[in-house]
Amino acid sequence: MSQSDGSLRLQNLARAYKHAGALKAGIKLDLFTVISHGAREISQIAKETGLSHQNAQKLADVCSSIGLLEFKDGLYHNAPDVERYLVKGEKSYLGPWLGSEEEEYFSLWSDIAPILKGDKPPVSTGVYEEPWKDLEAARRLNKSTYNVGIGGGYRLARLFDFSPYSLLLDLGGGSGAYCIAIASKYPKIKAVVIDYPTICTSAEEFIAEAGLSDRITTHPGDLLEVDFPTGADVMLLSSNLPNFSNSGLKAIFRKAFDVMEKGGAMIVLGEAIYDDRSGPLQTALWYLDESILGGRGETRTISETCDFLEEAGFINCKVSEFAPGLLTMMTAQKPK
Repeated sequence: MSQSDGSLRLQNLARAYKHAGALKAGIKLDLFTVISHGAREISQIAKETGLSHQNAQKLADVCSSIGLLEFKDGLYHNAPDVERYLVKGEKSYLGPWLGSEEEEYFSLWSDIAPILKGDKPPVSTGVYEEPWKDLEAARRLNKSTYNVGIGGGYRLARLFDFSPYSLLLDLGGGSGAYCIAIASKYPKIKAVVIDYPTICTSAEEFIAEAGLSDRITTHPGDLLEVDFPTGADVMLLSSNLPNFSNSGLKAIFRKAFDVMEKGGAMIVLGEAIYDDRSGPLQTALWYLDESILGGRGETRTISETCDFLEEAGFINCKVSEFAPGLLTMMTAQKPK
């Protein structure tokens, strides 16, 4: 088919699952790791990945075509972001996170229309439902998200001054990565991770490994049901806005406001849609995920999220970009 009709963009979108498949194959086969370690010629790549020469060539060609690899003078090199995030053994390695979805979930998106119409029930076990019930699943989830979280935590520790605060509540804190990063930079602060019991048990292992069990503890429970500990003067809600209905998120903000010390700060690092509804794409996809997986999350914009904070009693909601194309940072205060 000729591409002169301008349909190439649509064709690429329709076949984007192939791009994702090549990326996941590269992660699973350690393609990017062996290239980083010096296997740059195709015969070397084939040997190190266990592929035939022909299949190694085909996979490398696809990865070059979608910008994961660069081909220069007969040798392959990782693209800069691939070199930073997909080389196994490096602290910034995101392989477990980017390759974590199971095959059945990966294929689920091939036909979501019947679920959206209500002709087919949502998937009963969503991304988080199993980890909330099973410790080993919780450990797998936290392992896959930890490197993402620790990087985000150190970024937040640079952007927000925690020195005036003494106790941080991390609402839905997962592996505890944000608390670990913040406590590492601010030696006077203590923190509490609130999450489901299995997630907290797993988080305690990460916290212990970081040598911070004396300053970071856990408080197991569903955010919508558990009582929040008192005495906190700063709170964090990060990367879980799509999990909540509007009424649920409002309830969490009200609970946070009620127990927070006067003059305290609320930090939301959230997947919120731009007010002109132009994206971000990854944020929009997370919200659509909720419908496919039978979740209760409702799409909301940045302004709507700030409105919810102010409705709970917080003031001076300030907005800035945190993770470009994904997370927006919203901060607000409890009046003194």
